[in-house]
Amino acid sequence: MNKIINWTILACIFTFYSCQLKSGSMEPIYKTKLNEFKKITLPIDENTYYLSQSIFLFEDAGKEYLSFGNQSTRQYATEIIIYDLEKQDIHKRFPLLREGANAIPAAYGAVPLGGPDTFFYFQGNISRVTISDTDGIIIHRYPVLPSDGKPVYFTEGFSYAHYPSFMIDSVIYFAQRAGKPSIKRNEWKTIPMFASMNLRDGKTSRSPLCFPSIFDTDVKEITTGHEFVYDYNYKDNRLVCSFIVFDSLMVTDDMKTVRWYDGKSRYLGRMRPILKEGSDGFIGIKEAVEAASYSHIMYDKYRDVYYRFAEMPCELGPNEYVYNDQKAREFSVIIFDKDFRIIGETKFPGNKYFYKMSFIGRDGLYISENNEANPEFDENKLVFACFKLQDLKQ
Repeated sequence: MNKIINWTILACIFTFYSCQLKSGSMEPIYKTKLNEFKKITLPIDENTYYLSQSIFLFEDAGKEYLSFGNQSTRQYATEIIIYDLEKQDIHKRFPLLREGANAIPAAYGAVPLGGPDTFFYFQGNISRVTISDTDGIIIHRYPVLPSDGKPVYFTEGFSYAHYPSFMIDSVIYFAQRAGKPSIKRNEWKTIPMFASMNLRDGKTSRSPLCFPSIFDTDVKEITTGHEFVYDYNYKDNRLVCSFIVFDSLMVTDDMKTVRWYDGKSRYLGRMRPILKEGSDGFIGIKEAVEAASYSHIMYDKYRDVYYRFAEMPCELGPNEYVYNDQKAREFSVIIFDKDFRIIGETKFPGNKYFYKMSFIGRDGLYISENNEANPEFDENKLVFACFKLQDLKQ
């Protein structure tokens, strides 16, 4: 009888993964790698912190600019610095005021959307979306008032985990947390992954795209395990989502129906979500931080490929705070072609790059070298290494 039960369990597991991977999934063909070919150095002063949770590239009149949210505190940005990448110098900067007609308090940073002259700010503590120009002058403020009366949970403004808002027509989408302290396993399919705001009338609604049925436990007080990151491919109107503890990529072209592709790193074992409850306390948080996981996924419109960052397992030192950024962590970047076939994976050491600050430009994938474990680290400048795709010799 035990043998029958065991075989039944194995069959269920096989069926589960078979359902996750649609016919589009193919065996990896490792023919491409990332090769560093140049660096850029951007100036900072004594009033600028060298790490930012909000950096995004945008273009204007054929030139590339980098929006950098300066965070003098860990929680909120105090100003936006715009760098000219060609000149490798500051183009302009403006403060995020806390009071007055152009006040933008409680913003983690700015997401450039809808053109080079428009910044969006998600102000979670006061349930507001604000739009300004590149001088910090307020264009519009939208209170977040969902029609169903349920709260909207902001996760926007960050580039550490890379989940930038995206816009379809005049509707802007932003990610949601689970939003409920107690969740039954069959409730996930009813919880929207995104909220949206129509900028024509300011109305907020929920997307029909809900969390997938990959969570198989009931939780009384969820803390970690359900997080996801994403990027939007405007060329193909395609949203790609990556759960941080799940191998497969979730892809949708209509915010309703989804298909799955295998996105597993060759350096990590198989992963599937394990929900953590608040009762785990400090030990549970530490274990989650040290465990292997997947970080941001990014679409490269210039080369029509996707990059998925994989975090190698690590062990915190006795004096390392669990909420600090693990700057000495090894990582890899998985490269997918436009059909989500893995075409390469490049592994990086943990003592040089700070992968959480990354962006994509015309020349390639830029990864920060502002890693305190880097022997060449200098807190008085921003250094980014630029990587291009290179074919492996067969």
